[in-house]
Amino acid sequence: MSYRFTVNVPLRWVDVDSWGVVNNAVYLNLMEQARFEYFRHLDLLLGGNVPFVLAEATVRYLKPGRMGMDIAVAARVSRIGNTSFTMDYEVRAEQVVLATGHAVLVYVDHEFHPVAIPAPARSALADFEGLDPDRQPGT
Repeated sequence: MSYRFTVNVPLRWVDVDSWGVVNNAVYLNLMEQARFEYFRHLDLLLGGNVPFVLAEATVRYLKPGRMGMDIAVAARVSRIGNTSFTMDYEVRAEQVVLATGHAVLVYVDHEFHPVAIPAPARSALADFEGLDPDRQPGT
């Protein structure tokens, strides 16, 4: 599966350690920014906010990122469930993949109880990614 969405996310001086290497926790922030831009691109933000919470996240570090690199993050939805969906990420500098990530996100109401993914969001995600919204495993 390829990535249809990529966004440039600049590094800040606070993102690196004294050796100029990107801190491991920063990769989650880069992926979070890409997730926000992905949903903004699809016009799925509610009043500028995302309507879901992070339930799980993993990062696999492949190569060190360094200050001065032009960072781009590719993002995609790879699974749409009933209340949750899965996103995959690649953090890149030029053609080099620095890290990959995986996140499970759950749509919630104002009291943070899981709710069904709204039909317009389900359709927009499935259409953009070429997924069948009715044939996705999981919840």
